[in-house]
Amino acid sequence: MHIRRMDRPARPGATLVESALIISLFLMILFGIFEYGRFVMTKQLMDNAARTGARWAVANTMSGTTAQVQAVVNTAMGPAANQLVGYSQSSSISVYAADSSGNQISGATWGNVTFGSNIAVVITGTYRPILPNFLHMNSTITVTAKAVMASEAN
Repeated sequence: MHIRRMDRPARPGATLVESALIISLFLMILFGIFEYGRFVMTKQLMDNAARTGARWAVANTMSGTTAQVQAVVNTAMGPAANQLVGYSQSSSISVYAADSSGNQISGATWGNVTFGSNIAVVITGTYRPILPNFLHMNSTITVTAKAVMASEAN
């Protein structure tokens, strides 16, 4: 005995609808990975720039100026400076004498700290994602990088 197969009715739009759902999900994941990678790159460049500025500041405590430290940090920032909204070398980078926790010591300037005292370099900025609405993210994210090192001068 032969079993007769019933032909299924044609569903021409099913493939199109399924493809649209899968492609949109795939693009959201792909753009999310891209955006997260861009954020991590910016944060890493900021951390490295703060560390470079702190290293320069602790080695040049007596002879350096805040503007020189800011210039060193700005150079080390490279492309990360373009990723931050409203970034300015003079207002986004601060250098100060710090306690062991990295908090600013009031009344002390970083240029006259004694040997072994801490100097901190802090970079602040506002990161703006490329596609915040598509990925349901905040439109801006505040990012801070801080490096604290002991002075080698004086």
